[in-house]
Amino acid sequence: MRIFYTAVLSALALPALAQHKNTDTLSLKILNLKAIDIAGSTDKSAHMLSKLDLQLQPIKSAQDLLRTVPGLFIAQHAGGGKAEQILVRGIDNDHGTDFGIFVDGIPVNLPNHAHGQGYADMHFLIPEVIGGAAYYKGPYEASQGDFTNAGAAVYTSLFRPDNQFVKLEYGQFNTARVATMLRLLDKQQQPGTRDQNAYIAADYTYTDSYFDNSQRFKRMNLLGRYNIALNSNNTISLIASGFTSNWNASGQVPLRALEDGSLRRFGSIDPSEGGKTTRINANLLWDTRLSERSSLRQQLYYVRNLFDLWSNFTFYKDDRENGDEIRQWEKRDLFGYKNTWRHEGRLGKATLQSEIGLGARIDLVSLGRDHVKERDLLSHEDSSRVAVANYSLYFSETLRLAGGWSFNVGLRNDVFTFNLRDRMDPSNNGNSVAYRLSPKINIYYDLSPSLAFFAKTGMGFHSNYANVAIRSGQESAVPRSYGADLGANFKLNSKLLLTATWWWLQSDAEFRFIADDGSYENIGRATRTGVDIALRYHIWKPLWADVNLNYAHPRLMDAPAKENYIPFAPVFTSTGGVSWQATKGWNAGIRYRYMGKRAAIEDNSVQSAAYFLTDAVVKYQWRRFEFGLSAENIFNEKWAEAQFYDESQLKDEKAPVMDFHITPGTPFCLRGSITVKF
Repeated sequence: MRIFYTAVLSALALPALAQHKNTDTLSLKILNLKAIDIAGSTDKSAHMLSKLDLQLQPIKSAQDLLRTVPGLFIAQHAGGGKAEQILVRGIDNDHGTDFGIFVDGIPVNLPNHAHGQGYADMHFLIPEVIGGAAYYKGPYEASQGDFTNAGAAVYTSLFRPDNQFVKLEYGQFNTARVATMLRLLDKQQQPGTRDQNAYIAADYTYTDSYFDNSQRFKRMNLLGRYNIALNSNNTISLIASGFTSNWNASGQVPLRALEDGSLRRFGSIDPSEGGKTTRINANLLWDTRLSERSSLRQQLYYVRNLFDLWSNFTFYKDDRENGDEIRQWEKRDLFGYKNTWRHEGRLGKATLQSEIGLGARIDLVSLGRDHVKERDLLSHEDSSRVAVANYSLYFSETLRLAGGWSFNVGLRNDVFTFNLRDRMDPSNNGNSVAYRLSPKINIYYDLSPSLAFFAKTGMGFHSNYANVAIRSGQESAVPRSYGADLGANFKLNSKLLLTATWWWLQSDAEFRFIADDGSYENIGRATRTGVDIALRYHIWKPLWADVNLNYAHPRLMDAPAKENYIPFAPVFTSTGGVSWQATKGWNAGIRYRYMGKRAAIEDNSVQSAAYFLTDAVVKYQWRRFEFGLSAENIFNEKWAEAQFYDESQLKDEKAPVMDFHITPGTPFCLRGSITVKF
C-alpha cells in the first residue's frame, strides 16, 4: 500500500506561487496556473510560497512555515520552545548556521548564541499574520549576507488585514491554542485626511505533548502594527512583536535503552531538561517615493533576547554522581539599521533595475554555561561578554533585454568586528576584524512564455563565534562559500509547472559546535552537489497535486575517499501531496514527507534511520465560520525526529558507549479548530 501511495504522489504536484516582480502577498488568489507567467520568474532567485500550502498543511507554529520550502526539513529535539534544527541542500544547519530567516526585514538568526551559531527561533511569529513569504536557494542574493549560504526564507506581516478573527484549537495530548487578530484603526485615504491603519494579533498555546513526562509547554505571542501615510510620498510602519515560552523536555534518549526495554519510547533519562525564552522585536519602517521610478526604505530595529536551556546530552559520562546536565543561557541586545535605495531606469531599449543597500547590526551578548543538577547550580563552566558588529554595503544591477535575456550582477562588502571579554579566563580576551567581498552573477533567458533557463553563481559566508574569530584569524572568523545553480522552468498549458535545478556549493570550513562542553571543531572544507526537482500539476478544477524531489552529494574535501562523508547531512528527501481547494465549502489535503538514510560517521558504516510520514487536513467554510480537522502521522509510524550518534554513559554503565541518541517523533495526533471571522 505504501509503495502504491508513494508512486501516486510522486507522479503529481501542487501549484505554488512563482516569482512575481511586484508581488509579495499571500492574499493573491491562485486557483489555476494561468496566473503564473514563468518568463522572468527566476528574478533574484525568489520563489513565492504557495497560499495553498500555507492553508492546507498542518501548521502548529511559525517554524512549521519553513516546511513549505521545497527540500527543507526541520527537527525539534529539546521541547517545543527551542528553535528547530534545519536541514536543506545537503547541510545540517544546526539551528540556522547556513540558512537565513528574515521577518519584516529583521534578521532572526543570532550570532554567537549560547546554543549554536546563527540560532534562528521564529516562534515569535504568529502564522495567521503572515502577509508575504518568499524563499531563496543558494548565496546569490546581494541583499542577504550572513548565514545565507544554503538560502533564506523571507516573511512579512500583513499591512492591512482583510478580516478580524478568533480561532480556537484543541487536540490530543491536552493541546490547546487560542488566537485572535483585531483591527484597532482603519481609515482609508480621503481628501484632507491621512491613510492609516492599526491591528493587533495574539495567541496562546499549551500542550502536555506525547512524552511520558508532561512537557507543560506554554507560549504567549503578541504583535501590533501601525501604518500611516504622512503624505502621498511617505509611509511609516511601526511593528512590535514578541513572545515568551517555557517548557519541560525529555531530551535525546539512547537507542540501546529503548531496545533493551529499560526505557519506554517516550520516556526520559533526565526529566529535568527544558527551557524558557523571550524575544521582543521593535521595528520602524519608513518608505519614501522619491520619484515615479525611485524609492527609499529606511529601517531601524531593536531585539531583546533572553534564553535559558537545560540539557543533558551525555547523562553520567563526566560526572558519575550528579550527572552531566548543563544550563546554557544568554541575554542579548541587538541594534540594527538598513537603508535601501531602488531605481528603475532605461539603458537604450533595455530596462535597468538598480538597488543599493547600506546596513549595520550590533549584537551585545552576555552568555554562559553552567553545570547543574535538576536545574540547581553546581558550578559555572563558562561566562563571557561578546560584542559582534556587522557593517554591510551592497549593490545589485539587473539588465533586462528585449530578446528575453536578463543579467543580474551584485557585489556585497561586509566588515565584522568581534570583541570578547571572558569573565572566567581573561587570557581569552581579544578583538578581531574580518572582511568579506561577495560577488554574485545571475543570468536568465526566456526562450518562450512557457520555458525559461537560469544560471547563477556567487560567493557567500557565515560568521563564526568570537573566540574562533580571535584565535584563528579572518579565514576562520568568516569562512567563504562558493555556489552555482543551473536550471529551467517549464509550464505546459495551464496544467503543469516543472522546475529543475542542478546546484553546487563549496565551503572553506565546516565548524561543528559541541553544545555540551562549548567547544568547536573544524572538520575541514566541504563540497556538495545536488539536484532539486519541483513538479506542480493542476489535475482538475479545484484538485491539485505536487512533488518535490531533492538529492544531495555532500563530501569532505580533505579526508580520504570513503572516509569523507559528512555526518547527518541530508542526501535524499521528498515532500508532496494532493489538495482539494474549492472556492467555497470544503477544502482538504493529504501530504507526505520522506527523509532518507544519512551517514552517521565519516566512513558511512553507521547510518541514521529513514522515515516516511503522512499528514492530512480538512476544512469547511460556512458563512463567517471555518471548521478544521488536522491529523499528523496518520499511519502512526514510529520515527525519530532528531538523531545523533555520539558517546554517553548511563548510571549503571561502567564506560561510555557510542550510540544513537534520538528524539522520538510525534505519534498519531488529531487536532480540531474553529475560526470565526468578523
